[in-house]
Amino acid sequence: MNFLKLLTIGARKGRVRTLPELAAAIGEGAAYLAQGASYSYIRARAGTMGPRLMQDAGFGAGLERCKWEGFAAIAGDLILIVETELRRHGLTPGGAGGAALWRRLYREVLAAQAMPEHRAETGWADVVAAFDLALDAHLALPARGVAELCAHGAGVLLAFAPVEAAIRDLDREMVLNNVTFRFIDQVDALRARADWPALASAIRLAAAEPAR
Repeated sequence: MNFLKLLTIGARKGRVRTLPELAAAIGEGAAYLAQGASYSYIRARAGTMGPRLMQDAGFGAGLERCKWEGFAAIAGDLILIVETELRRHGLTPGGAGGAALWRRLYREVLAAQAMPEHRAETGWADVVAAFDLALDAHLALPARGVAELCAHGAGVLLAFAPVEAAIRDLDREMVLNNVTFRFIDQVDALRARADWPALASAIRLAAAEPAR
């Protein structure tokens, strides 16, 4: 699946009141951030060579992989940010729905997209397992800010960027700053769209439903 198709859902910017709407908003935000941050970094690094690099099949495949891996990481970061935000609306860490609800939401965000080509054989199992561990650690901690929570996604984008390892090390701070800036804008937009009391109620309702 071409990653650009993921961004077409971003044209719908309605209110976020329900869990399905939250899953869609997280998918939209993760796609927008992964696409924008990866292209921004490559343009800055490649300079005038950028157009020629984009025509190289191997480089293009590497960039596509970077965007998808970034999407999966950033989606997880956004979920942790949303969980933090909902603490202000009466949901305690590990409270209504507990970790199970956030695990399910993450899986739904990934499952909403066709499996990328480079993940066709393995799926997202390793990424999902890593998110589960990160979630458990997150729920045991006091609330953290966006800048701290988005460092994971920035690191993944940099790790998969189609550049030499030595260049990655030099560019780490630049990429982190760029991703943090973009994350803050995206989270501000989500805060404006979300009906937080309604989302908190939806989570409590989902937690009260019998397990299927």
